[in-house]
Amino acid sequence: MKRLLIALMWVGAVTYVEATDYNEKGMKAYKKLCMSCHGSGDYGAAQLRQDEWEDLMAFRAKRLIDAHKNDPKSFAILTKKSSQKKYKYLAEFLIGAAKDSGSVGGCDGNRCGVQSGKVMMKKESE
Repeated sequence: MKRLLIALMWVGAVTYVEATDYNEKGMKAYKKLCMSCHGSGDYGAAQLRQDEWEDLMAFRAKRLIDAHKNDPKSFAILTKKSSQKKYKYLAEFLIGAAKDSGSVGGCDGNRCGVQSGKVMMKKESE
């Protein structure tokens, strides 16, 4: 009985890690690249639909980079070689947490709260 309980706990732990793996890597990428301007990951990702994120992140995030070209600080961050290595995980996170994804943001230690006083999403007209 004890072995069965341990086995079930192990299977549950492995399943949890696999289910949250893209969130963890993607959330870390979001925190490093986006959070300082766009707030928490759940808020920032939910600003667009999945197809809109797919479009922005296509071709090595070309449209995402172009959208930030008027902000020298953001543009510099997004065009760094170390940032480019994170695009795959960032795209998976943004698409997975988009407003039409059906996912509900929670608190798993990686994604809690909103940074107050920060600009969440700038309007295109700004």
